[in-house]
Amino acid sequence: MNIKITADSTCDLSEELVKKYDIEILPLYIVKDGKSYKDGVEITPSDIFEHVKAGGALTSTAAVNVADYIDAFTPLSKEYDAVIHVDISADFSSCYQNACIAAENFDNVY
Repeated sequence: MNIKITADSTCDLSEELVKKYDIEILPLYIVKDGKSYKDGVEITPSDIFEHVKAGGALTSTAAVNVADYIDAFTPLSKEYDAVIHVDISADFSSCYQNACIAAENFDNVY
């Protein structure tokens, strides 16, 4: 069975682990000064630390939306027998709910 593992960026998996198991990371959004950035793609933790250190306002996060999940799951569901997604707790973000809604469109996304 050919399985693909995906995770959201809040899992903070090491680069070594991501490469070793070919895990696809789906970025949450970091909101800084009213603008959204993809976590780990368009903004890094060091960018955020520097922003706050320079006196900038604290940042917030926004969940991966359903459309982003569908966009990510669509090609993977065709290429793999199963896609297993690991997410931040439903108690902390709507990512889990959004991933579940998106997964309903596929027979092999869990």
